[in-house]
Amino acid sequence: MKKYELVLSLALNKDLLLKASKIALIVGIILNVINQGEGLVTLDSANINFTKLLFTFCVPFCVSMYTAVSMKMKFKANELAILDAQVKCKNCKQTIFIKKDQNIPLCTTCLEKTSWVFLK
Repeated sequence: MKKYELVLSLALNKDLLLKASKIALIVGIILNVINQGEGLVTLDSANINFTKLLFTFCVPFCVSMYTAVSMKMKFKANELAILDAQVKCKNCKQTIFIKKDQNIPLCTTCLEKTSWVFLK
């Protein structure tokens, strides 16, 4: 699996999509009330910028998805692997292959300083 395939599969993950959508809904509502509150409360469509209204939901969704995907790509030790992958320790360059749902081990060299990154 190539890196872009991993990113795409993570971004299409149902749990991540649901979580990012909830965050976007809550943050988007708050930001829209702050930015266009008077027009929204009075339902005065002449004073509501609908382009800004939509983008105000898109930004927190994208930030949340980017954060979630980048964190999932780090393959933290003692968590379950999200897919079959070859990973490399950032510190000592040791590589290992892990299977989906396998507990991600500590690097035998770096132990507590393990930092796995996705190779393929």
